[in-house]
Amino acid sequence: MKKLLKKTPAWLYYTIGFGLLAGMMFGYLLLADKSLVWFKDGMAQHYPILKSFRQMLVNFIAHPSQGFTHWSWDIGLGGDQLTNYSYYVMGDLFNYLIIFFPKGHLELAYGILVFLRLYCVGLAYILFASTHRFSKIAQVGGALTYTFTGYLLYSSLHHPFFILPMIFFPLLAYGVDRIATGHSFVPLAVAVFFTVLANFYFAWMLAIATILYAVLRFASRFSDSHFKVWPYIRRVVLGAVIGGLTGLVTFLPTALFALHSTRISGKFASGLLFYSLPYYLGIPDNILTPIGSMQYWMIMGMSSVSFLGIVYAFKHFKANLWLNIGLISIFVGILFPAVGAVFNGLAAPSNRWVFLGALGFSFAAMILIDHLNVLTRSDIATMIIASLLLIVSVWLAGGGILNLSHRQFVTYGMLLCTLILLLMAIVFNWRPQTKALVITLSLSFNLAANITGIYSTNVGTVTKKQLNRGLAQRFDDEFYNGANNYLAKKNGFFRTAALGHYSNPTAANSTNTNTNIGMDTGINDENSYLTLQNGYPADFSRAIANSQFTANTPIGELDYRTAANNLLGVQYFYARASTVWKQALPYGYHVVKNKDNTTKVFKAKAHTGVNEYLSNINNTALVKSDNALPLIYTQKQTISKTAFDKLNALDREQVMTQAAAVENKADEGTAVNYRSKNKTINYKVAMDTSKVVDSKTQLAAYRFGMLGTDPKKVDERLSTIHKQLSLNANKKATNQMIKDNQAIIAKSKKANKNGLKFIANDASGKRIPYTITLDNPNQAKNAELYLVLDGIRSDKESLIDKTQIDTNQHLLNNTEYSVMDRIADKRKNILHPSYQQYRLHANTNNNRNALYQYPINNLSNYQPVDKVTLNLGYSSKTRKTIKLKLNGDIKDLHIKSAKLVAVPYDKTYTNRMQALKQTGLKNLKVDQNVVTGTSHTQNTSTMVTSIPYSTGWQLTIDGKKADTFVVNKGFVGAKLPGGNHKIRLTYTTPGLKLGKLATIVGIVALIISMIVSFFIFRGSKKQK
Repeated sequence: MKKLLKKTPAWLYYTIGFGLLAGMMFGYLLLADKSLVWFKDGMAQHYPILKSFRQMLVNFIAHPSQGFTHWSWDIGLGGDQLTNYSYYVMGDLFNYLIIFFPKGHLELAYGILVFLRLYCVGLAYILFASTHRFSKIAQVGGALTYTFTGYLLYSSLHHPFFILPMIFFPLLAYGVDRIATGHSFVPLAVAVFFTVLANFYFAWMLAIATILYAVLRFASRFSDSHFKVWPYIRRVVLGAVIGGLTGLVTFLPTALFALHSTRISGKFASGLLFYSLPYYLGIPDNILTPIGSMQYWMIMGMSSVSFLGIVYAFKHFKANLWLNIGLISIFVGILFPAVGAVFNGLAAPSNRWVFLGALGFSFAAMILIDHLNVLTRSDIATMIIASLLLIVSVWLAGGGILNLSHRQFVTYGMLLCTLILLLMAIVFNWRPQTKALVITLSLSFNLAANITGIYSTNVGTVTKKQLNRGLAQRFDDEFYNGANNYLAKKNGFFRTAALGHYSNPTAANSTNTNTNIGMDTGINDENSYLTLQNGYPADFSRAIANSQFTANTPIGELDYRTAANNLLGVQYFYARASTVWKQALPYGYHVVKNKDNTTKVFKAKAHTGVNEYLSNINNTALVKSDNALPLIYTQKQTISKTAFDKLNALDREQVMTQAAAVENKADEGTAVNYRSKNKTINYKVAMDTSKVVDSKTQLAAYRFGMLGTDPKKVDERLSTIHKQLSLNANKKATNQMIKDNQAIIAKSKKANKNGLKFIANDASGKRIPYTITLDNPNQAKNAELYLVLDGIRSDKESLIDKTQIDTNQHLLNNTEYSVMDRIADKRKNILHPSYQQYRLHANTNNNRNALYQYPINNLSNYQPVDKVTLNLGYSSKTRKTIKLKLNGDIKDLHIKSAKLVAVPYDKTYTNRMQALKQTGLKNLKVDQNVVTGTSHTQNTSTMVTSIPYSTGWQLTIDGKKADTFVVNKGFVGAKLPGGNHKIRLTYTTPGLKLGKLATIVGIVALIISMIVSFFIFRGSKKQK
């Protein structure tokens, strides 16, 4: 039996351990009736893209001669499958297994692929550990603690492809280790190939990490007489170059695409020199707790054995010098936003790179396991002191209270239990086998407790936010309740979008834009929600000041603006059938009806098990426009870049319905004589002070629960029970609060005398509604109304402000405010500071919209908003007022300029758009990679398309190559000669040919290297 156990490979023991722990994860999900699809990005991004990817594989198997990736009209306005999907699925070899699952079981496949990736994480680690002469039990322990680290426990639920770098880093380190010990560079080349192929984002992080690891290994071997410096450097470089060449088939096109993507913008590290105080206070707890504060993606969650292993390594610093230097580098790196920004591609300060530390944490665990038999009392004492210091640090950072979560009690309880076991092992002089067995069991229980802390619904809320089993597939199929199937039968090329507030605001944001479900409908939806987005359509979006623009959703639904959606060919909007008659529709859009003139309604199917986060129980209606332009049409006139840039955003939108906006003088034609019909409407601003406590009467009304009612009624009641209200309690402080409110009202009235300039909260932090009243409501009739704000600036709520608000709330209610309560509130305000996140709602009688400022710690969408153009909707009737309400964690909002602009729409606009439609290509045919048709113009004109610009689009006119250029800021345009001409646009992924060539060269070089390495190894073996 002992011989059998000795011969059993480490990977098999790991498999058993993984099966038990992964079984726990699956068991918790199964008991909670949950899937591995997260209700946010899991449903919005990962699941729809995986479904789309499976269809790509099916198409390729059916028609291999047509190639694998193409230009897809399902990706927003249209996009390259290779470059748009490279971040998610293209280079992830696990995803190719999706083809073996039936279409009706994609949700199950999604989960299986997650567990398969997790399993391979540990296998990769065991391979890495095998080069460092650790015992079998240490390798297994290290692999398990690496696989079930906090980072992976979280990522598995939310971003499955984040598991990949945890597979690749051990493989890259293994490749470097092999070179450092005098072996071939082939393993490194293979690891680099998989890394570069899989994901450009993590490839960047891993490239930095591998260079640093190679330097550390170089330093650790430098004093060894057998170590040869130049052969080491040469092999590392060769491995990196050959591996990199091999993976360029996906990396090069993606890199070229990224150069003009929406990601190339924004301040480095979001302009931060240091993180906020709560981030630093959360670090101690993040060390062991599986999911701590999650500030800036700070997730460590190492095991207790790893933590004690690190303490042991630092105690014996010289013996573990290079590991300690690596660990110190990681702990110093997490302190500075610049480090996170560098690893995050010189963008926001994300600490997703901290997953790299897991390799070192697990390495320390292996060191401890293999040094159990030489542990001294001094070692145990150091571990006890370090553990107590950690616990005290967590206690102090949390505000010095014992209100810990269940998860924290278990986490630090496991740490203390592990210490007790180690102490007992020394005191009672346990046998080596007993020590190893006990520490392994302790590690297993620790990891099981971490899994329970995340996956059990009795402990946390993480699993609760996973979708119920079956809901992802159902929701993806039924998002539009079959309305998309109805549209799929329509002839011709057109686009769709979702009207405002179509979906549940928790499934996407309140504007529907954070979802990719549209790409699976079989209809060309204009919106896409992707990490890498084409920067050219984004330029169009910015030019017209589209309020829905973010780096992930540069188009959104164009804020439901009439002209913008017509320009991009949006012929249909999906709308909630129950509210379609109540909300503003863009001009020229009308509800689709049945033959009997009733609204055509696509009913939601009846289901059991409605999910609290994601459900589409609303019936769907369709809204259609006859003014939506074709994919390709022609303009007789142009507007130069200089003239275009001088216009405001709303005029830019309008001028593109009259002329083609071009960038270069050589592309200009007959200049348009544009005259704006937009009207600036005068208005007045009023502050609703009916619920502001600015007098003793209002204070009484507040305490009676009568705020907003007739003051006479308040006075009448006040005369009968005045004393019971204790209006004179805390008289000085209460009077000061009333004076503060009076000052706020006076300041607001003065600032807003000549237009909206200032939006305030009252002294107790309550939001004060504002009303904009139009001087001439008729000016907003038959027009799209816009609120245009410029010079927006918010005042951050300081700690003093928050403390005063808490005090004033107690004064309002005349409640006791003890010293302990004050301390608790101050602790709360320190741990939860203002990140200046807010939403300014603007509502009319038939529409609602909002300006949303993301907080600075939002790593994907944060960008400071200093101006916005909000569409308040079209109406054929008068609108008298606009209601404003501010929500968020700011004190006040300052606005330099606020205008109300009416953009009129009438038959003139309709006739213009109908005339443009007639210039569309005849016999238009839109296929993958190819668009063809026939143009007919009397004179030279500009070909205008709504095809996102890319150098990959090549134009031929009557078979002869012609130049293309950017038109309307973001789309493919060209000059067309007069007469009848055959137009053909053909797409080829930029950089793909060169990438393929580089990959072929890399593969050949890799094969040659493998052959040479084999014979060298064989020769050296014979010599021995």
